[in-house]
Amino acid sequence: MNNNNIENIGNNNNSSKIRKILFNEISLIAGICALVVSITLFIVGPDTQLKSDIDLIRKDISQINKDIEKISTNELVHIQDAIDKNSEKVDENSNKINEICIKLERILTLLGE
Repeated sequence: MNNNNIENIGNNNNSSKIRKILFNEISLIAGICALVVSITLFIVGPDTQLKSDIDLIRKDISQINKDIEKISTNELVHIQDAIDKNSEKVDENSNKINEICIKLERILTLLGE
């Protein structure tokens, strides 16, 4: 029986050693896989974020250009309105000046007689 006990203890030691080696190997493989995934995410992650940031910036620039065009169009409309009002004022003033000139001519004609 002593031999059987010794053999069982030896087998237990061998299987225990094999389990330890397998655990160490699996741990090593899992660690390497985790490292590869981490490095991949570290390299690819910022690139993906950068691309989405660039897309957002392009959308913002497009919106800003649309806003600038809208503002320019509105400013042109306001400037044209101001020019039209100014032209009307100039026409009114020209008519008044013409009326004043006609009245002055009458006065000068009456004074000349």
